[in-house]
Amino acid sequence: MRLIFELPVYSSFIVFSLLGFGIYFIGRLALYLLSKHAKNDILSIPIGTFISTIATAWALSLGFVAADIWSENSKADQATTQERSSIYRLIGAASPKILDLPELRNTLIEYREAVINDEWLKHNNIAPSPTVETVLQKIRRQIVDLARTDIPAPIISQLVHDFDELQDARNSRLSVGSASIDTYKWCLLLFLTVLTAITIATTHADRVVAGIKALIIYATTAAFCLWILAIHANPYQGLERIEPSHLFTNNNPT
Repeated sequence: MRLIFELPVYSSFIVFSLLGFGIYFIGRLALYLLSKHAKNDILSIPIGTFISTIATAWALSLGFVAADIWSENSKADQATTQERSSIYRLIGAASPKILDLPELRNTLIEYREAVINDEWLKHNNIAPSPTVETVLQKIRRQIVDLARTDIPAPIISQLVHDFDELQDARNSRLSVGSASIDTYKWCLLLFLTVLTAITIATTHADRVVAGIKALIIYATTAAFCLWILAIHANPYQGLERIEPSHLFTNNNPT
């Protein structure tokens, strides 16, 4: 599933279009086999309202996945905002007009670049980067060294607090990225999608032409809905993705 979610938007559209054809083919095959059975025993065909039994489960599963996706997108936006704020506060504190700590300031800029290049652009925030971990350790060591100087304790405490918030925001960002790909959740949704197509074929076994039309409509709808969900599954990629430029502020381009 991860490979599908990492595809570009138009490539994923092609994949889910093929999925739609696959859903239709499975339903059409089931309709063909069941229509032969219906000719011999018409009373064994379930009535039309039976569709609602499986279709309701499919719709609920689709709704749950959609709700999770929109919730994760909101969390991702919040985590990015918090991380940007923490970086900005730490860089501001290390600026020449306040503490004048060029080494800490350069390390923070290095952290932001490592996040953008290694975690964001390369891995879509799905997995942590060893490079970022190394830079975080450098920041931690520099703050500990500052605590041994004559800088007032309240200022050191604020630096530690901002650094802790930076790490928490990063963990939240990575948590959202990794949680966006829940294989079991998507497998359940795909299983119910196929099962609904078979159910449509079952209830239309005595009306093949109507069954074909119903399968075409359903397969098109299902493929399009799944594609829309897939391109929004990871908030750091897709049409409405959060760009790494959000880690910069308008009044602080460094």
